[in-house]
Amino acid sequence: MNIENYTIEEIRQFANDLLAKTYLQLGQNPNAKDLFKLSLILAEDLSDDFETLTFEDIEKAFRDGIRNTDEFHLTVKVYYKWIKTFRQVIWDNEKIEPQMQDKRLKYRHRQGTGMKRINMNKTKLLR
Repeated sequence: MNIENYTIEEIRQFANDLLAKTYLQLGQNPNAKDLFKLSLILAEDLSDDFETLTFEDIEKAFRDGIRNTDEFHLTVKVYYKWIKTFRQVIWDNEKIEPQMQDKRLKYRHRQGTGMKRINMNKTKLLR
């Protein structure tokens, strides 16, 4: 579901959780006040500028940004660059057949197909 379909409170909660996880992955520990303020800014940016993306798109943009850029300090400019770069990947692959698309977008093709992820912890080994 696109971001435009969520309430601002749901977007703020998502932003707060995402930023907390991002700071942890970057090895940083901001104070609660700064985390809250930045999550408000991120929520506004998502609802104003990235309303056609999904929460999962944003999570993937942050994941890709953390792992594939040299940015180690989270700012508005940094996360904007991450989201815009990932959005461009999505746009560039829209008209390409799913099996030929960028592998970072494979999560977008499972939706509505009835396919589920297999949890390896709950499966039995066959011998």
